[in-house]
Amino acid sequence: MSSKEYLPNTDSFENTSCPLCNNESSSLVYEINSYKYNRCNNCDLVYLNPRLNEESLLSYYAQDSFYTEYSAGTGYEIQEKALRSTFSKYMKELRKRNVTGGKLLEIGCGFGFLLDEAKDFFDYRIGTDFSKEAVNHAKKFADDVYCGGLEAIPEDTTTKFDCVINFSVLEHVYNPNTFIQEIHNYMTPKGSLVISTPFIGGMWYKVLGKKWPFFIPPEHVCLYNHNSISRLMKQNGFKNTEIFISSHAWPIAVFLSKMGMHKLSSMTTKLKIGDAPLFVPFTIINIIGFK
Repeated sequence: MSSKEYLPNTDSFENTSCPLCNNESSSLVYEINSYKYNRCNNCDLVYLNPRLNEESLLSYYAQDSFYTEYSAGTGYEIQEKALRSTFSKYMKELRKRNVTGGKLLEIGCGFGFLLDEAKDFFDYRIGTDFSKEAVNHAKKFADDVYCGGLEAIPEDTTTKFDCVINFSVLEHVYNPNTFIQEIHNYMTPKGSLVISTPFIGGMWYKVLGKKWPFFIPPEHVCLYNHNSISRLMKQNGFKNTEIFISSHAWPIAVFLSKMGMHKLSSMTTKLKIGDAPLFVPFTIINIIGFK
């Protein structure tokens, strides 16, 4: 969804205090296509205010067109090679940090590429996503996938998960404290939670400023740095947290499009090299916490 194309009726908007610490004091970071990103003066969270109400945005995520139009209009499936490259490295990193093995739950699994790359690292893998199209695709790569959020997991299941992963999900979450608290209910007593989200404290944000490609209103409602993501985990009961910064691969066409080089992006697609993975360092902030 392009923020240039999606500015709904003002009746669909709401004002909010900081979603992380509830502080009302903030400073404007950037205004992007009539959307305002603000930085909390207490916890450093960057968040949209005002923002599109959650009901309206969830309705959009549920449409099949969300994945068709994803990633700057290039489509989601063109990302498969790059995403699999990213997730392959990601799984090896998680194994080094002793959080693989047992049962895995991925919240917001998209087309299931992470779940598939995780098959050699976990014994049992399930996922959730709000898009029916994504769920149908992801079912090929997991033991089961449910349409919706955590509430979509059947109540009669006794399964608890050794590891819960959220990759590129937290930036979409309106009530991060509630979200993290609910995850506790699905974890084994010594389970781990791994959150990976765009790193607003990183080099690319400092270099690109307003053109940083993760300013994606109205979808990205919260953006995190070391301070804010550490606070989120600790104030919701997770212990022994550790942070690492990682790279992310994009198809060359998607990366060029995110950088505003649309003609060059189209050229790479015509030359049939648009889906070639390009790793961009210092892109994702990852935090691991234990129950």
